[in-house]
Amino acid sequence: MSSKDKSTITFRWHNLYEMGRVAEACARLWRPPTVVLFEGDLGVGKTSLIQAVLPMWGVPGRVKSPTFDLVHMYEASSITVYHADLYRINQADELDALDLPEPRPHEILLVEWGAWIRDWYRERWDALLAMESDGLRVLRLQAHGTEPLQRVAEWEA
Repeated sequence: MSSKDKSTITFRWHNLYEMGRVAEACARLWRPPTVVLFEGDLGVGKTSLIQAVLPMWGVPGRVKSPTFDLVHMYEASSITVYHADLYRINQADELDALDLPEPRPHEILLVEWGAWIRDWYRERWDALLAMESDGLRVLRLQAHGTEPLQRVAEWEA
């Protein structure tokens, strides 16, 4: 785990065990209300990371990709998580029908292929996932807005 600047945190992992440790860190960083917009190539692990984070917030049951449904809602005892996948969105006007929320104090919004809506949320995390040639996976979290930047500062302290 390392930080490139005062708004970025970078995680690297080779296997599922290490990904679990990254998921633990993300679960601590992404406290409600928050928005996380995921980007990265197909198969890089966006959904897998989300599937690893949700149980840490107390979300019960199996977490499935919302590729065809576009949005899934999960409720735990103290939070509600919206998991959206915008991969199938072809035009900006299709986004209006999704009616994605501005998270309330007990809500988290996780959006795969979220570049479409980057301008909708001033307070957010951009999560860029990549795979290097040796199979090493990299998650670069970029904080935007007062609350996410404060969480980066706390993380670095």
